[in-house]
Amino acid sequence: MSIRQDAFKLFILFSLYHVYVLNSYVQVLKPYNSSLSRARMQKVEQKLQKVSLGQGNNAKTKTIRIYLVTWNVGGTGPCKDLTELLDLQAKTLPDIYGIGFQEMDPSESDDKTNQWTSRLTDTLGERDYVRLKVIRMQAISLQVYVKRSLLLNITSVESEFSKAGMGGWWGNKGGVSIRFDIGGVNLIIVNTHLAAHLEQMAERIEDFNTVLQTQKFRDPDVENILDHDYVFWMGDLNCRIEGLSKNEVLKLIEENNIEKLLKHDQLKQAQQEGLMFVDFNEGPITFKPTYKFDKDTDVYDTSTKERVPSWCDRILWKAHADIDGLQVQKRKYYSPAYSYGDHKPVAAKFDVNLLHYKSHMAYKESDHKPMSGAFDVKIFTEQPYPFVNFDPISKWQYGKDGTFHYTVRKGIQPDTSSWDWIGLYPANFKTFDDQKTFVYARNNAEDYKEGAALAFAGKDLKVPPGKYVLCYISKYKTWLRGMSNVFEIVP
Repeated sequence: MSIRQDAFKLFILFSLYHVYVLNSYVQVLKPYNSSLSRARMQKVEQKLQKVSLGQGNNAKTKTIRIYLVTWNVGGTGPCKDLTELLDLQAKTLPDIYGIGFQEMDPSESDDKTNQWTSRLTDTLGERDYVRLKVIRMQAISLQVYVKRSLLLNITSVESEFSKAGMGGWWGNKGGVSIRFDIGGVNLIIVNTHLAAHLEQMAERIEDFNTVLQTQKFRDPDVENILDHDYVFWMGDLNCRIEGLSKNEVLKLIEENNIEKLLKHDQLKQAQQEGLMFVDFNEGPITFKPTYKFDKDTDVYDTSTKERVPSWCDRILWKAHADIDGLQVQKRKYYSPAYSYGDHKPVAAKFDVNLLHYKSHMAYKESDHKPMSGAFDVKIFTEQPYPFVNFDPISKWQYGKDGTFHYTVRKGIQPDTSSWDWIGLYPANFKTFDDQKTFVYARNNAEDYKEGAALAFAGKDLKVPPGKYVLCYISKYKTWLRGMSNVFEIVP
Protein backbone atom coordinates (compact mmCIF):
# COMPACT_ATOMS: atom_id res chain seq x y z
CA MET A 1 0.00 0.00 0.00
CA SER A 2 2.83 2.42 0.88
CA ILE A 3 4.47 1.75 -2.49
CA ARG A 4 1.26 2.72 -4.25
CA GLN A 5 0.97 5.88 -2.15
CA ASP A 6 4.56 6.83 -2.93
CA ALA A 7 3.99 6.20 -6.64
CA PHE A 8 0.84 8.34 -6.54
CA LYS A 9 2.75 11.17 -4.80
CA LEU A 10 5.46 11.00 -7.45
CA PHE A 11 2.83 11.11 -10.17
CA ILE A 12 1.27 14.24 -8.62
CA LEU A 13 4.67 15.92 -8.24
CA PHE A 14 5.67 15.24 -11.85
CA SER A 15 2.27 16.43 -13.06
CA LEU A 16 2.56 19.69 -11.13
CA TYR A 17 6.11 20.18 -12.42
CA HIS A 18 5.00 19.74 -16.04
CA VAL A 19 2.16 22.22 -15.50
CA TYR A 20 4.72 24.67 -14.11
CA VAL A 21 7.03 24.16 -17.10
CA LEU A 22 4.14 24.62 -19.55
CA ASN A 23 3.02 27.84 -17.86
CA SER A 24 6.60 29.09 -17.78
CA TYR A 25 7.01 28.33 -21.47
CA VAL A 26 3.91 30.36 -22.30
CA GLN A 27 5.16 33.23 -20.13
CA VAL A 28 8.64 33.42 -21.64
CA LEU A 29 7.25 33.67 -25.15
CA LYS A 30 5.52 36.94 -24.23
CA PRO A 31 7.53 40.07 -25.12
CA TYR A 32 9.14 41.55 -22.04
CA ASN A 33 7.48 44.80 -20.92
CA SER A 34 10.32 47.27 -20.43
CA SER A 35 8.20 50.27 -19.43
CA LEU A 36 9.09 51.93 -16.15
CA SER A 37 6.69 52.86 -13.41
CA ARG A 38 5.74 56.43 -12.73
CA ALA A 39 7.15 55.92 -9.24
CA ARG A 40 10.61 55.22 -10.66
CA MET A 41 10.46 58.27 -12.90
CA GLN A 42 9.61 60.44 -9.92
CA LYS A 43 12.53 58.97 -7.97
CA VAL A 44 14.86 59.79 -10.86
CA GLU A 45 13.56 63.35 -10.94
CA GLN A 46 14.10 63.75 -7.20
CA LYS A 47 17.62 62.35 -7.48
CA LEU A 48 18.54 64.70 -10.33
CA GLN A 49 17.26 67.68 -8.40
CA LYS A 50 19.19 66.63 -5.30
CA VAL A 51 22.45 66.15 -7.18
CA SER A 52 22.07 69.44 -9.02
CA LEU A 53 21.51 71.57 -5.91
CA GLY A 54 23.67 74.65 -6.17
CA GLN A 55 24.58 73.88 -9.77
CA GLY A 56 21.70 75.49 -11.60
CA ASN A 57 20.03 73.30 -14.20
CA ASN A 58 23.18 71.63 -15.44
CA ALA A 59 24.86 69.22 -13.07
CA LYS A 60 28.53 68.64 -13.84
CA THR A 61 29.53 65.19 -14.94
CA LYS A 62 32.70 63.17 -15.27
CA THR A 63 33.64 59.86 -16.87
CA ILE A 64 34.71 56.65 -15.17
CA ARG A 65 35.94 53.51 -16.87
CA ILE A 66 34.52 50.04 -16.21
CA TYR A 67 36.21 46.84 -17.36
CA LEU A 68 34.14 43.64 -17.43
CA VAL A 69 35.26 40.03 -17.90
CA THR A 70 33.13 36.92 -18.26
CA TRP A 71 34.58 33.43 -18.50
CA ASN A 72 33.22 29.93 -18.17
CA VAL A 73 36.38 28.44 -16.71
CA GLY A 74 35.18 24.84 -16.90
CA GLY A 75 36.37 23.99 -13.38
CA THR A 76 39.97 25.08 -14.02
CA GLY A 77 42.08 27.24 -11.74
CA PRO A 78 43.73 30.57 -12.54
CA CYS A 79 45.98 30.78 -15.57
CA LYS A 80 49.61 31.82 -15.15
CA ASP A 81 49.34 35.22 -16.78
CA LEU A 82 46.34 37.53 -16.34
CA THR A 83 47.90 40.50 -18.13
CA GLU A 84 45.92 40.26 -21.36
CA LEU A 85 42.70 39.20 -19.67
CA LEU A 86 42.69 42.24 -17.36
CA ASP A 87 44.44 44.58 -19.83
CA LEU A 88 47.06 45.33 -17.19
CA GLN A 89 49.47 46.94 -19.67
CA ALA A 90 47.00 49.66 -20.63
CA LYS A 91 48.24 53.21 -20.18
CA THR A 92 45.15 53.98 -18.12
CA LEU A 93 43.73 51.24 -15.95
CA PRO A 94 39.96 51.24 -15.36
CA ASP A 95 38.30 52.65 -12.28
CA ILE A 96 36.22 49.52 -11.72
CA TYR A 97 36.68 45.85 -12.59
CA GLY A 98 33.69 43.51 -12.70
CA ILE A 99 34.75 39.87 -13.18
CA GLY A 100 32.26 37.05 -13.61
CA PHE A 101 32.95 33.32 -13.74
CA GLN A 102 30.82 30.30 -14.49
CA GLU A 103 31.59 26.66 -13.72
CA MET A 104 34.14 27.37 -11.01
CA ASP A 105 35.70 24.39 -9.29
CA PRO A 106 32.94 23.03 -7.02
CA SER A 107 35.50 21.61 -4.58
CA GLU A 108 36.47 25.22 -3.71
CA SER A 109 33.11 26.38 -2.49
CA ASP A 110 34.23 29.42 -0.47
CA ASP A 111 33.47 32.70 -2.22
CA LYS A 112 36.56 34.55 -0.96
CA THR A 113 39.37 32.05 -0.47
CA ASN A 114 39.11 30.05 -3.69
CA GLN A 115 42.05 30.18 -6.10
CA TRP A 116 40.48 32.59 -8.58
CA THR A 117 39.34 35.16 -6.03
CA SER A 118 42.62 35.01 -4.11
CA ARG A 119 44.65 35.44 -7.29
CA LEU A 120 42.59 38.37 -8.55
CA THR A 121 42.62 40.05 -5.14
CA ASP A 122 46.42 39.86 -5.01
CA THR A 123 46.95 40.85 -8.65
CA LEU A 124 44.67 43.88 -8.53
CA GLY A 125 45.56 44.73 -4.94
CA GLU A 126 49.15 45.25 -6.04
CA ARG A 127 47.81 47.94 -8.37
CA ASP A 128 45.93 49.74 -5.57
CA TYR A 129 42.50 48.19 -6.12
CA VAL A 130 40.27 47.07 -3.27
CA ARG A 131 37.83 44.20 -3.58
CA LEU A 132 34.49 45.90 -3.01
CA LYS A 133 32.39 42.75 -2.89
CA VAL A 134 32.25 39.15 -4.06
CA ILE A 135 29.21 36.89 -4.35
CA ARG A 136 29.08 33.24 -5.30
CA MET A 137 26.21 30.86 -5.96
CA GLN A 138 27.56 27.34 -6.40
CA ALA A 139 29.82 27.62 -9.47
CA ILE A 140 28.73 31.14 -10.50
CA SER A 141 30.83 34.00 -9.11
CA LEU A 142 30.97 37.78 -9.46
CA GLN A 143 33.55 40.08 -7.93
CA VAL A 144 33.97 43.84 -8.13
CA TYR A 145 37.23 45.73 -7.55
CA VAL A 146 37.53 49.53 -7.37
CA LYS A 147 40.41 51.96 -7.20
CA ARG A 148 41.19 52.87 -3.61
CA SER A 149 40.68 56.56 -4.40
CA LEU A 150 37.02 55.85 -5.25
CA LEU A 151 36.06 53.97 -2.10
CA LEU A 152 34.38 56.91 -0.37
CA ASN A 153 32.42 57.75 -3.53
CA ILE A 154 30.65 54.38 -3.43
CA THR A 155 27.62 53.71 -1.26
CA SER A 156 24.66 51.33 -0.94
CA VAL A 157 26.56 48.21 -1.92
CA GLU A 158 24.33 45.13 -2.22
CA SER A 159 24.43 41.70 -3.80
CA GLU A 160 21.74 39.22 -4.80
CA PHE A 161 21.44 35.76 -6.33
CA SER A 162 18.74 33.85 -8.21
CA LYS A 163 18.52 30.09 -8.59
CA ALA A 164 17.09 28.98 -11.94
CA GLY A 165 18.12 25.32 -12.18
CA MET A 166 15.42 22.66 -11.74
CA GLY A 167 12.62 25.21 -11.73
CA GLY A 168 14.36 27.49 -9.22
CA TRP A 169 15.47 24.80 -6.78
CA TRP A 170 19.12 24.55 -7.81
CA GLY A 171 21.81 27.17 -8.30
CA ASN A 172 23.78 25.51 -11.08
CA LYS A 173 21.97 27.93 -13.39
CA GLY A 174 20.75 31.43 -12.62
CA GLY A 175 22.53 34.64 -11.78
CA VAL A 176 24.31 36.78 -9.21
CA SER A 177 24.60 40.56 -9.08
CA ILE A 178 26.39 43.40 -7.30
CA ARG A 179 24.95 46.90 -7.27
CA PHE A 180 26.11 50.22 -5.81
CA ASP A 181 25.73 53.97 -6.08
CA ILE A 182 28.59 56.10 -7.37
CA GLY A 183 28.63 59.80 -8.16
CA GLY A 184 24.88 60.25 -7.80
CA VAL A 185 23.89 57.36 -10.10
CA ASN A 186 23.29 53.68 -9.46
CA LEU A 187 24.88 50.81 -11.32
CA ILE A 188 24.44 47.06 -11.34
CA ILE A 189 26.55 44.24 -12.77
CA VAL A 190 24.81 40.89 -13.37
CA ASN A 191 26.56 37.60 -14.10
CA THR A 192 24.43 34.69 -15.31
CA HIS A 193 24.74 31.11 -16.48
CA LEU A 194 21.61 30.15 -18.42
CA ALA A 195 20.25 26.77 -19.50
CA ALA A 196 22.45 24.73 -21.84
CA HIS A 197 21.87 22.90 -25.15
CA LEU A 198 20.77 24.15 -28.55
CA GLU A 199 17.10 23.20 -28.18
CA GLN A 200 16.63 24.84 -24.74
CA MET A 201 16.15 28.46 -25.83
CA ALA A 202 12.78 28.69 -24.10
CA GLU A 203 14.42 27.63 -20.83
CA ARG A 204 17.12 30.27 -21.32
CA ILE A 205 14.45 32.93 -21.66
CA GLU A 206 12.77 31.56 -18.56
CA ASP A 207 16.07 31.69 -16.64
CA PHE A 208 16.59 35.30 -17.76
CA ASN A 209 13.14 36.26 -16.49
CA THR A 210 13.72 34.39 -13.23
CA VAL A 211 16.77 36.54 -12.54
CA LEU A 212 14.86 39.71 -13.43
CA GLN A 213 11.84 38.89 -11.32
CA THR A 214 13.46 37.50 -8.18
CA GLN A 215 16.22 40.00 -7.44
CA LYS A 216 15.03 42.75 -5.11
CA PHE A 217 17.10 45.48 -3.47
CA ARG A 218 16.86 47.61 -0.34
CA ASP A 219 18.08 50.86 -1.84
CA PRO A 220 15.20 53.37 -1.87
CA ASP A 221 15.98 54.44 -5.46
CA VAL A 222 15.71 50.97 -6.93
CA GLU A 223 13.64 47.87 -6.43
CA ASN A 224 14.90 45.57 -9.16
CA ILE A 225 17.61 45.18 -11.78
CA LEU A 226 16.05 47.32 -14.51
CA ASP A 227 15.51 50.25 -12.14
CA HIS A 228 19.23 51.02 -12.18
CA ASP A 229 20.64 53.87 -14.23
CA TYR A 230 23.29 51.57 -15.67
CA VAL A 231 22.76 47.83 -16.13
CA PHE A 232 25.62 45.60 -17.26
CA TRP A 233 24.68 41.98 -17.91
CA MET A 234 27.19 39.30 -18.82
CA GLY A 235 27.85 35.60 -18.58
CA ASP A 236 27.55 32.28 -20.33
CA LEU A 237 24.12 32.95 -21.80
CA ASN A 238 24.39 29.65 -23.70
CA CYS A 239 22.62 31.04 -26.79
CA ARG A 240 23.60 29.02 -29.85
CA ILE A 241 23.88 29.28 -33.61
CA GLU A 242 20.73 27.61 -34.88
CA GLY A 243 19.79 26.24 -38.28
CA LEU A 244 23.30 25.48 -39.48
CA SER A 245 25.34 22.29 -39.21
CA LYS A 246 28.73 22.28 -37.54
CA ASN A 247 30.47 21.96 -40.91
CA GLU A 248 28.50 24.89 -42.32
CA VAL A 249 29.45 27.01 -39.32
CA LEU A 250 33.12 26.03 -39.57
CA LYS A 251 33.15 26.96 -43.24
CA LEU A 252 31.65 30.40 -42.50
CA ILE A 253 34.20 30.90 -39.69
CA GLU A 254 37.00 30.06 -42.09
CA GLU A 255 35.58 32.59 -44.56
CA ASN A 256 35.24 35.10 -41.70
CA ASN A 257 31.58 35.51 -42.65
CA ILE A 258 30.50 36.73 -39.22
CA GLU A 259 27.51 38.62 -40.62
CA LYS A 260 25.85 35.48 -41.94
CA LEU A 261 26.57 33.54 -38.75
CA LEU A 262 24.94 36.27 -36.63
CA LYS A 263 21.70 35.86 -38.58
CA HIS A 264 21.45 32.43 -36.94
CA ASP A 265 22.37 33.62 -33.43
CA GLN A 266 19.60 32.81 -30.95
CA LEU A 267 20.26 35.86 -28.76
CA LYS A 268 19.99 38.30 -31.66
CA GLN A 269 16.77 36.61 -32.78
CA ALA A 270 15.31 36.72 -29.26
CA GLN A 271 16.12 40.43 -28.94
CA GLN A 272 14.47 41.19 -32.28
CA GLU A 273 11.35 39.29 -31.20
CA GLY A 274 11.22 41.10 -27.83
CA LEU A 275 11.71 37.91 -25.81
CA MET A 276 14.78 38.89 -23.78
CA PHE A 277 17.25 41.74 -23.35
CA VAL A 278 14.81 44.29 -24.78
CA ASP A 279 16.52 47.68 -25.20
CA PHE A 280 19.90 46.23 -24.23
CA ASN A 281 22.96 47.01 -26.34
CA GLU A 282 25.85 44.79 -27.35
CA GLY A 283 29.12 45.70 -28.98
CA PRO A 284 29.88 44.62 -32.56
CA ILE A 285 30.81 40.94 -32.78
CA THR A 286 33.89 40.76 -34.99
CA PHE A 287 35.46 37.67 -33.45
CA LYS A 288 34.97 33.94 -33.85
CA PRO A 289 32.47 32.02 -31.69
CA THR A 290 33.81 31.55 -28.15
CA TYR A 291 32.47 27.99 -27.63
CA LYS A 292 33.16 25.03 -27.76
CA PHE A 293 36.87 24.23 -27.95
CA ASP A 294 38.88 21.18 -27.07
CA LYS A 295 40.73 22.20 -23.92
CA ASP A 296 44.29 23.47 -24.36
CA THR A 297 43.70 24.03 -28.10
CA ASP A 298 42.13 26.43 -30.58
CA VAL A 299 40.25 23.55 -32.19
CA TYR A 300 36.46 23.47 -32.06
CA ASP A 301 34.83 20.45 -30.41
CA THR A 302 36.04 17.14 -31.84
CA SER A 303 34.19 14.97 -29.33
CA THR A 304 31.41 12.62 -30.40
CA LYS A 305 28.89 15.34 -29.50
CA GLU A 306 30.45 17.74 -32.05
CA ARG A 307 28.75 20.81 -30.68
CA VAL A 308 28.12 23.65 -33.11
CA PRO A 309 30.45 26.62 -32.43
CA SER A 310 28.46 29.48 -30.85
CA TRP A 311 28.77 32.84 -29.13
CA CYS A 312 27.66 31.61 -25.71
CA ASP A 313 29.64 34.22 -23.79
CA ARG A 314 28.28 37.77 -23.99
CA ILE A 315 28.31 41.22 -22.38
CA LEU A 316 25.34 43.57 -22.81
CA TRP A 317 24.36 46.88 -21.26
CA LYS A 318 21.49 49.27 -20.83
CA ALA A 319 21.61 52.96 -19.88
CA HIS A 320 18.29 54.44 -18.89
CA ALA A 321 17.45 57.38 -21.10
CA ASP A 322 15.13 58.72 -18.41
CA ILE A 323 18.12 60.12 -16.55
CA ASP A 324 18.30 62.65 -19.37
CA GLY A 325 15.08 64.29 -18.26
CA LEU A 326 14.80 66.85 -21.05
CA GLN A 327 15.09 64.21 -23.75
CA VAL A 328 12.77 61.60 -22.30
CA GLN A 329 10.56 61.78 -25.38
CA LYS A 330 13.24 59.95 -27.34
CA ARG A 331 12.44 56.75 -25.48
CA LYS A 332 10.24 54.02 -26.90
CA TYR A 333 8.28 54.09 -23.67
CA TYR A 334 7.13 57.30 -22.01
CA SER A 335 6.14 57.99 -18.45
CA PRO A 336 4.12 61.10 -17.62
CA ALA A 337 5.98 61.62 -14.36
CA TYR A 338 7.84 64.62 -15.73
CA SER A 339 4.56 66.35 -16.52
CA TYR A 340 3.93 66.83 -12.82
CA GLY A 341 5.53 69.17 -10.33
CA ASP A 342 6.63 72.77 -10.60
CA HIS A 343 10.10 72.21 -12.04
CA LYS A 344 11.83 70.22 -14.74
CA PRO A 345 14.68 67.75 -14.18
CA VAL A 346 18.18 68.92 -14.84
CA ALA A 347 19.70 68.20 -18.23
CA ALA A 348 22.44 65.61 -17.93
CA LYS A 349 22.85 63.21 -20.81
CA PHE A 350 24.07 59.84 -19.58
CA ASP A 351 25.29 57.16 -21.92
CA VAL A 352 27.78 54.34 -22.32
CA ASN A 353 30.78 54.60 -24.62
CA LEU A 354 32.06 51.17 -25.64
CA LEU A 355 35.86 51.12 -25.89
CA HIS A 356 36.33 47.48 -26.80
CA TYR A 357 34.42 44.20 -26.95
CA LYS A 358 36.49 41.13 -27.69
CA SER A 359 37.34 37.53 -26.97
CA HIS A 360 40.72 36.41 -25.70
CA MET A 361 41.68 33.49 -27.89
CA ALA A 362 45.09 33.00 -26.28
CA TYR A 363 43.53 31.46 -23.19
CA LYS A 364 43.07 27.74 -23.76
CA GLU A 365 42.46 26.38 -20.26
CA SER A 366 38.69 26.02 -20.76
CA ASP A 367 36.36 24.96 -23.56
CA HIS A 368 35.13 28.59 -23.58
CA LYS A 369 37.16 31.66 -24.47
CA PRO A 370 36.94 34.59 -22.05
CA MET A 371 35.26 37.82 -23.11
CA SER A 372 36.01 41.37 -22.03
CA GLY A 373 34.38 44.73 -22.54
CA ALA A 374 35.64 48.19 -21.57
CA PHE A 375 33.21 51.07 -21.12
CA ASP A 376 33.32 54.77 -20.30
CA VAL A 377 30.23 55.90 -18.39
CA LYS A 378 29.21 59.28 -17.08
CA ILE A 379 28.43 60.04 -13.46
CA PHE A 380 27.82 63.26 -11.58
CA THR A 381 30.86 65.05 -10.20
CA GLU A 382 30.57 64.82 -6.45
CA GLN A 383 33.13 65.27 -3.73
CA PRO A 384 33.26 62.38 -1.25
CA TYR A 385 30.94 63.22 1.62
CA PRO A 386 31.20 60.23 3.94
CA PHE A 387 28.55 59.33 6.46
CA VAL A 388 31.22 59.02 9.16
CA ASN A 389 34.07 61.50 9.59
CA PHE A 390 37.11 60.73 11.73
CA ASP A 391 39.16 63.41 13.45
CA PRO A 392 42.77 63.35 12.18
CA ILE A 393 45.02 60.80 13.87
CA SER A 394 48.75 61.57 14.11
CA LYS A 395 50.28 58.33 15.39
CA TRP A 396 49.71 55.51 17.83
CA GLN A 397 52.24 53.51 19.78
CA TYR A 398 52.68 49.75 19.61
CA GLY A 399 50.98 48.02 22.54
CA LYS A 400 49.46 51.24 23.94
CA ASP A 401 45.79 52.27 23.92
CA GLY A 402 44.77 54.13 20.77
CA THR A 403 41.93 56.63 21.08
CA PHE A 404 39.96 58.20 18.24
CA HIS A 405 36.93 60.41 17.73
CA TYR A 406 34.33 60.46 14.96
CA THR A 407 31.12 62.27 14.02
CA VAL A 408 28.13 60.98 12.05
CA ARG A 409 25.84 62.85 9.65
CA LYS A 410 22.16 62.79 10.51
CA GLY A 411 19.33 61.87 8.19
CA ILE A 412 21.17 59.21 6.20
CA GLN A 413 19.76 55.70 6.28
CA PRO A 414 20.46 53.27 7.76
CA ASP A 415 21.19 54.73 11.21
CA THR A 416 24.29 53.64 13.05
CA SER A 417 24.14 50.50 15.12
CA SER A 418 26.09 48.91 17.95
CA TRP A 419 26.72 46.08 15.47
CA ASP A 420 28.61 48.44 13.15
CA TRP A 421 32.33 48.20 13.66
CA ILE A 422 35.52 50.19 13.19
CA GLY A 423 38.45 48.18 11.89
CA LEU A 424 42.17 48.84 11.96
CA TYR A 425 43.50 48.16 8.47
CA PRO A 426 46.91 48.30 6.82
CA ALA A 427 46.94 51.42 4.64
CA ASN A 428 47.26 49.21 1.55
CA PHE A 429 44.47 46.79 2.49
CA LYS A 430 43.04 44.73 -0.38
CA THR A 431 39.67 43.67 1.05
CA PHE A 432 37.41 44.58 3.96
CA ASP A 433 38.44 41.27 5.52
CA ASP A 434 42.00 42.52 6.10
CA GLN A 435 41.41 44.21 9.47
CA LYS A 436 43.99 43.55 12.18
CA THR A 437 41.51 44.23 14.97
CA PHE A 438 38.24 46.06 15.49
CA VAL A 439 35.91 47.68 18.03
CA TYR A 440 32.14 47.95 17.86
CA ALA A 441 30.69 51.38 17.11
CA ARG A 442 28.35 53.49 19.24
CA ASN A 443 24.65 52.93 18.73
CA ASN A 444 22.78 55.91 17.22
CA ALA A 445 26.00 57.95 17.16
CA GLU A 446 24.31 60.43 14.82
CA ASP A 447 22.46 61.73 17.91
CA TYR A 448 25.73 62.62 19.68
CA LYS A 449 26.20 66.34 19.12
CA GLU A 450 29.87 66.18 20.06
CA GLY A 451 30.49 62.93 18.23
CA ALA A 452 31.70 59.65 19.70
CA ALA A 453 35.03 58.70 21.25
CA LEU A 454 36.34 55.13 21.37
CA ALA A 455 39.62 53.36 21.92
CA PHE A 456 41.52 50.24 20.92
CA ALA A 457 43.05 48.45 23.89
CA GLY A 458 46.83 48.31 23.90
CA LYS A 459 46.81 44.51 23.89
CA ASP A 460 45.01 44.66 20.52
CA LEU A 461 47.54 47.08 19.02
CA LYS A 462 50.48 44.69 19.09
CA VAL A 463 50.62 44.83 15.32
CA PRO A 464 53.61 45.33 13.01
CA PRO A 465 54.66 49.01 13.04
CA GLY A 466 53.67 50.78 9.85
CA LYS A 467 50.93 52.76 8.16
CA TYR A 468 47.27 52.12 8.95
CA VAL A 469 43.75 53.51 8.50
CA LEU A 470 40.49 53.14 10.40
CA CYS A 471 37.43 52.05 8.41
CA TYR A 472 33.86 52.36 9.65
CA ILE A 473 31.97 49.31 8.38
CA SER A 474 28.18 49.10 8.55
CA LYS A 475 26.54 45.81 9.49
CA TYR A 476 24.27 46.63 6.55
CA LYS A 477 25.83 44.69 3.67
CA THR A 478 29.41 45.29 4.95
CA TRP A 479 29.34 48.83 3.58
CA LEU A 480 32.26 51.25 4.07
CA ARG A 481 30.81 54.45 5.53
CA GLY A 482 33.89 56.35 6.55
CA MET A 483 37.70 56.14 6.54
CA SER A 484 40.33 57.96 8.56
CA ASN A 485 43.53 59.54 7.36
CA VAL A 486 46.60 57.32 7.03
CA PHE A 487 48.55 57.28 10.30
CA GLU A 488 51.48 55.37 11.78
CA ILE A 489 51.79 52.86 14.56
CA VAL A 490 55.33 53.26 15.88
CA PRO A 491 57.44 50.99 18.09
